[in-house]
This record gives sequence, structure tokens and C-alpha cells, in this order.
Amino acid sequence: MRNRKYSYIGTKQINPVFIAVLLLLLPEPAFSFPMLFRNTMNCSLLCSCEHKPLVSTMQLYNVKHFKIMGNKYRPEIGFFDTNSEYMTFLGTFAPLLHRITEITCTLSDGMSHSVMSLLNGVDQIMDTALSVSCRKNERVVWDVPSWLTSFNIFVAENCLIVPNADRKLIVIPMNTWILDVDNVGDQTLGLLDIRFSMNTLTLAISGSKLSTTPRQWQGIDMVSMAVISLRNNGLEEFNCPFHFTKRLDTLNLDGNKIAHFPECLLRSFRIRLNYLSLANNAISDLAPLYEIPEAWDIPDISVINLSFNQIRSVDAIRNMANLVVLDLSHNHIKYITEDAFDYLTSLEVIYVSHNSIHVIGAQQFKNNYKLSIIDISDNFLPVILPEQLPMDSSSLLLDVRQNKLTYPPYVDCAKGKLNIFNMKIYSSGNPYICDCYMIHFERCQSWISKNSPSQQKDFNVFKDLMDMLCDTPEETKDVALPNISFHSKCYMMEECPETCKCLLLNVQVLVVNCSARRMLDMPDHLPTYPKTTVVLYLDHNPLQILGHRPYLRTLSELYVHNCLLTSVTPAAMASLRDVQVLTLHNNMIQKLPSRTRNITLNQVKNLTLHNNPWACSCDSLWMPQWIARHKSSLWMPGSITCHYLRKPVQDLTELDLNCNSSSYIDTFLAISLTLSSLVSTLVIVICYRSEITVLLYSKLGFPLGCGFSCGDLFNPYDAFISYSQDTYNWVMDTLVPQLENGSKKYRLCLHYRDFPTGDSIVDSLPWSIRMSRVAILVLSKDVMRKEWCILEVRAAFQRMLLAANRLVIVAMDYINTDELPPDMRTYMNTHDYLRYEDPCFWEKLELLLPPKEQRELTESDDAMPRNRSRESFHQSTPDKHEMTGLSDLTDLSFKLSEISEHGDY
Repeated sequence: MRNRKYSYIGTKQINPVFIAVLLLLLPEPAFSFPMLFRNTMNCSLLCSCEHKPLVSTMQLYNVKHFKIMGNKYRPEIGFFDTNSEYMTFLGTFAPLLHRITEITCTLSDGMSHSVMSLLNGVDQIMDTALSVSCRKNERVVWDVPSWLTSFNIFVAENCLIVPNADRKLIVIPMNTWILDVDNVGDQTLGLLDIRFSMNTLTLAISGSKLSTTPRQWQGIDMVSMAVISLRNNGLEEFNCPFHFTKRLDTLNLDGNKIAHFPECLLRSFRIRLNYLSLANNAISDLAPLYEIPEAWDIPDISVINLSFNQIRSVDAIRNMANLVVLDLSHNHIKYITEDAFDYLTSLEVIYVSHNSIHVIGAQQFKNNYKLSIIDISDNFLPVILPEQLPMDSSSLLLDVRQNKLTYPPYVDCAKGKLNIFNMKIYSSGNPYICDCYMIHFERCQSWISKNSPSQQKDFNVFKDLMDMLCDTPEETKDVALPNISFHSKCYMMEECPETCKCLLLNVQVLVVNCSARRMLDMPDHLPTYPKTTVVLYLDHNPLQILGHRPYLRTLSELYVHNCLLTSVTPAAMASLRDVQVLTLHNNMIQKLPSRTRNITLNQVKNLTLHNNPWACSCDSLWMPQWIARHKSSLWMPGSITCHYLRKPVQDLTELDLNCNSSSYIDTFLAISLTLSSLVSTLVIVICYRSEITVLLYSKLGFPLGCGFSCGDLFNPYDAFISYSQDTYNWVMDTLVPQLENGSKKYRLCLHYRDFPTGDSIVDSLPWSIRMSRVAILVLSKDVMRKEWCILEVRAAFQRMLLAANRLVIVAMDYINTDELPPDMRTYMNTHDYLRYEDPCFWEKLELLLPPKEQRELTESDDAMPRNRSRESFHQSTPDKHEMTGLSDLTDLSFKLSEISEHGDY
């Protein structure tokens, strides 16, 4: 960064008028060398005195004022040499006045002391530097005469400086080079008279509570002033009281209460600055910075510090051709217009960190081709794109730490968007999504490694790479990006079905794991990745239909076992022609689509169909031949059995089903004659069918309406009773005794009594339903009304409808079916449904239970061993881990809701 006014002004540039003035001010004895450099001093008891080289003293104060002069933005000022501003000002007299007397005083007695008393004993013809530090806010009385030319430096800290009794103001002598007072009284700034200080280089005053600059400052020509610091005062405005010269290097107004950017500082004829600081104020209005200047009135400022203010937005800043550094950090900026910095063509450094920026323009820095530092850290940026940055910059440091970036900037740098020879990037502290898109970043790191300068070991553009941590998914949280091999295993987040996990292995296999996610429907879509095979796990979900989805054609493996599937659509089966693994075991499938006979799964290696209630009929005579074609890939084809015939499907013949044509005709004629004879009777009694049925049964013992199937005659139980906690007392005290001890003496299956010991209710529920000829579901109004219980009732309905031979619903209260969900209303309207308060309730219930005549046929054969029947139902199934080889990717455990939590379903 250049420094046109501070560090390199030569001696020849000094105004000859200043030299003449200094010559006149120096007392005549000053040119007597023996007197000038004598070492005898009689210093005050409160002070210490020492002769020092002038260069070392000026260097000391130069270093002390580095911060005031913005050394953060101007590192070059840290190198003091004899060409510094202080030494340049002394010019010709520097060799002559090569020594200075330093007086250091520490006051701690709480009393008043005059400046001249502290200078007592020091030869007044020697150049003098006085530094006073007060421990108890001692008063320092200013009694220095304005003509005293040898009083060159005054520094005070924590002292209350007051004028002499015969004066109203604190008059600074004309040859004072440095005046630096800190925390020296609330009104000190207002008492300061600098009208005679022609040779003052540095004026630094802090600790006052004056809201405006003193009136006596108006119109003063600060001909020699290089640094003006009015930090940490109470100024509410600054109206440029001085007449500045082109020697001014720094104007520091930090820590005041200024609310508007001082318009006077933008008038080029009034001020030229290397460093302007308005930090730690209350500025919210930058209107003067947006005004278009006249061609001859372009502000000449190199560094502007506006940090720690109240700025909320930034519009297009006026033409400031010499502005090199702009600090807008620690504000409340939410919005920056895309042309905000277009006119700042010389801008090299910009700080906008610690704001609330959510977005920057697509070409935010298009005209700032000289930028070398962009600090946008601690904001809310979700993305940084290469086109938002200056592509032609010869060297760029980009700091985007502590934002909301989901991916690093230049994530796909391997595509040539990053010049690794001129970039340094800091991007830690962002919530990175470590999904499969990070494969691009992994390639980027490989590309950087291959193209980095050979002489730089471990070179990387991303300087804080090991601090760049993953935020999601949970499996990678707080892991550094270099510690993850995204090519070996990564998670796909985008388009992955909700509640599922999508894992990409070796950039070849995409595994979508939706096992045991309580899904009622298949996913509508799956994520895609080029040149990958897709494996989908849908097992252990309450799915009822395997329907068509476009992604079925891309699947290599599909797992749909241990669900509630009742059907597979023809389109779905056709889409699975090229599948390699297909598991359909442990479902409720009765048949496959007839079109399946023409489909050969040529690629299949593992196919499971066992433990399904196959309904063998004349329409399914094609299945034995189809099974034979796939016998090599079927797991235990002999276990695929007909539900009623108890015979393997592969051994099914026409003789087993009596499928000749004559039998069809005879059956058709018999049914037709029977139906025609019953039509007239049914028309008469249809309106009173319920009353007639109950009357005939109660009076004559004729069970009209029980001519249809009530289950297998050899089932060990007549009825299985399912009930909730709300109906427990009625079931135990009324229903069970009436049915078991009544005249019919029904054989009931109750879970607490008849379920196998050691098995869970969930595992025993399908067995108990199938071992019973009728299932009775007892409901109450409270159960149906509770929203959390609806899911349990629906699950019970689904399982009982699919597994039970016949379902009887008993409602303890009046239930308005119109208030139920559509699917529940359909169940209630299409199945046997009794209300306990109905007349002849027990007679109606008996009509729906197995007739006594049929039960008597099996009472002598009450021994289908429960364990044996359970064996036929719970056949062993192949282990999914053995079939797939991907046991570490899936969770095959399937747990229904805890039944005891909401009832006993």
C-alpha cells in the first residue's frame, strides 16, 4: 500500500518559511554547543530526568501512535527510519538538535502540581519532553508560557489538567511537537487553545465529554499537523474546524457519538488523508458517501475505517479513486447493492465481516480488479460463487469463515475455476453438508495437490482445511473434510426420501435404505447418480401394494419382505425385468399378475416368494412352470405353498383344482338356478332381513345368514377377541363368560391365556387370528375419538382384515361413522358391525359366530398342536445379510408400536 504523505517526505520538501520561523524561535544560546549539550540537571524529586538521542525519543512516540494511525491497515508505518514524519519535520535541525531531555513524573499524592514546577531544574535551553502519570487524578496546573520554545513534547495520563489561575484557557506553546493527553478531565478539550502551536505534529486528546469541538479552534491553520486523534471523547458531530494542510496523515475520531458521516471530510480542497477512522461511533447515515462529486472534488483518502457502527445497508459509494482500504466490519449490514464498490477502482482491501449479510451480488466486485483481501467472515452467506469474486486479481485472500456455507467456495475447482497460485482461502466454521456432492471437493484437493508448486510441501489453497468440519449428516458431524473418503462412502441428501438414508458406495452403488420407517406408500422418487446401480430396501413397512414407479427400471436389488403386501401391479412386475435381487417373502400376496407368466427375470440371482397365502386357482396354473424357470434363483421353492391345499405351488396340477370345462358349466347352471329362485324371496325380506334373521334364530334356532364360510372346520379356536384397555372390564366380566359358559360354549382365544409363552404379542397376533374361525374386535367411542389411537386401530384393522377368516366388530357406544376418517368409515360400513345397546345383541352375535353343528364335528379332534400350527405359519426365512452382502448398510430390525402403550391390539 502506498504512503504518499507520511513516510517518505524528504527534507527538501519542507517549507522554507517553517525553517525561518524555527530559526527565530530558537534562543541565541541554542547555537552555543557547549551550553546546548551540557549534562548537569537538578531534576524535581517527583520526576526522573535523562538526556536521550532525539531519534530514539521520536521513534518511541512514533511506535506509540501506530494504532492511532491505523497500523492494521498500513503495515509499512511500523518501520521507523530517519525519513519519518517526525524527523522530516525537524529537517535541517535534526543533526543540530540531536539530543533531548526526557522528564518522567509519577504523581500519587493527590495534590496539585504545576507544569513549570515539574520542569524546574532542567535547563530551559534544552529541548524537553515531559511525561506525567497520575495515580489519584492529581491536578496539573498549566502555567507554561506560550513563548517557551524548548517545551516540545507533553504527554499526560489520568491527570486533571486545568489552566493557571490568571488564565481561562490552556495555551499550547508554538514549538510543541507532540501533545498527547489521555483521560485528563471532562472539560479539558474545551479549554485547549492551539492557536499558537504552529509546529505541532501530533495532537491526541481523549477522555473528554465535550459534544462539539471548541469554538476557539475555528479557522485555525494547522500547518504542520500530521496526526489528529480525538478518540473516546463525547463528540456528536465533527465539522472540520481546522484548516488542514496536505501534510495531514491521520484523522482518528474513534469512540465518539457521531451519527452521520461528516460531509466536510469529502471536500478535497479541505483535506487529504492517508487514514480516516470513524470506528466505534453511532453512524447509520452514509448519505454523503453516495453523493456524486464534481470532477474536481474527488476525495483523496486512502483508508476509511467505519467498523463498529450502526450501518444497515450500503449503496453505490461515490468516486474515490485513491481509496485503498475500506472497513465496514462489525455493523448491522444486511444488504449491499451490486454496484456498491464499482467506483472504487483502486480498492485493495475490504472488510465486511461480523454483519448480517445473507447474499452478495453476482458481480459484486467486478470492477475491483486490484482487490487482494476480501473479508466476509461472520455473516450469513449460504454460498460463494467464483463469478462473485474478482477473477483478474493478481493475489487474493478470501475469508469466509463463520458463515452459513453448505459447501466450500470453489468446491469444484478441478474444473479450472481456481488459480491456485494467487489464492488463499479461509472457510472454517461453516455448517458443511458432507454428502456426495463433496466428491467434487475431494477431486478439487487432488487437483490442487497435482498442480501446486513443487517447492512448497503440503501446499493448499484452503489454509484452514483441517478446521473445516462437517455439520450433517449425523454420521459425519464434526469430522474434518480431509478425514472422509467421499469416493468410498458418502450420503446423498438431495432427493433422498424423507426418513430414509441414501448411501453411495465407491461411486458405483446407490443404496436407499427405507427399512422399518412406517411407510404406507412407496417413495415417489429416488436420488440419481451417473453410472450407478440402485439398491432399494422397503422391508418391514406396512406397505400393501407394490405399484409402479419410474425408478423400478433402474433397480438392481429390491427388498420388500416382511410387509403387508397383498398385490403386485402388472406395471411394477414388468419394470422389474432386470432386477437381480427381489424379496417378497413374509407378505400377504395371494397371486401375481397374470402377465407375469410371460416375464422371465433373466438377471435375477436371489428371489423369495415363500410365506405368502398363495390362493391356488385355475387362473394360476401357469405358476408351476414359471417357478421352474426361476428355480435356480428361488430360495426354497418347495416352501411356496398353496394356502388351502397345503401343497407346494410347483407341484400344482389341474387335477388338484378340477379345472375341466364341464365342471364350469355345471357349476354355472347350478348357481344360476339357485340365484333365480332366491331373488323373489330376497326382495321381500331385504328391508327386514335383520329382524327376520334374529326372529328365526331366537324362536326356531334357525341361523339364517350363516351359510357362508366361517373359517376352517379344524381351527382350534372359534373366535379370537381383540380389545382395548377401555373395554377390558366388559370383555372379562360379560363377553367371555357369556360365550364360554353359555349354551354354545365357544372356544375363545385370549392373548393373556392362550398365546405361546415367551413370544411377544406382536409375533403371536397373526397366528392367533389364523387359528381362529372368527375374529372379534371390540371398540369404544373413546378409542375411536383419540387421535393417537387411530393409527393403532387402523393397524389392527389392516392386519385382521388381511389375516382373519371373518371379522366381527362390536361397538360399546354409539359411533357416528360420518365423523371417522374415510378408510375407517369404509371398514365400519362393509363388515359385520354390532352395537352393544342394540336389541337382541347376543342373538345377533351368535349368528355371526360358527354354528354349533359345525363345531361338534371337530370337538373330538381338538388337537391341532399349537406349536405345530405355528411352525407352518412362521417358517424360517433366509437371512438378509447372507443374500445381499450389505449387512452393514441396513437395519433389518422391525418393531411395531408397543401394544401395551395404547391397548391390547
